[in-house]
Order: sequence, then structure tokens, then C-alpha cells
Amino acid sequence: MKKVSNKKFFWTCLSFLTFGLFSLAIISKNYWINIFVIIFGLLINKKGSDTLFTKKTKIFNKNNKLERK
Repeated sequence: MKKVSNKKFFWTCLSFLTFGLFSLAIISKNYWINIFVIIFGLLINKKGSDTLFTKKTKIFNKNNKLERK
């Protein structure tokens, strides 16, 4: 349980760091920083989404997609 908690903390912090970099890029108008934002976002999507989002969330999203069709 502690290992999962550590992983979740890491991916959550990385998500906030990514959002902070994005905000910094917009405010300072240094849009080349968004290269790092894209890389971190893809990394979070591929590696961290299983840790951040539970199976219940995935099932809920899947059911919502089916209802919309």
C-alpha cells in the first residue's frame, strides 16, 4: 500500500509541475517551454495514468461513452 501511495504522490507532483510549467510558459510568453510540457504530459498519460486513475474511474468513463452513443 505504501508503494502505491508513493507512486501516486510522484505522479501527482509531476502533474502539478507540468501545469506550473504550462502556466509559466503562457505568462512569460516563452512558448518553447511547452516542449517540456508535452513530454511530461505524454509521460504521465502513458506511465502514470494507471496509478493516478483507479479502475472505477475507467469503468465510469467507459459507461459514459456508451451512453452518449
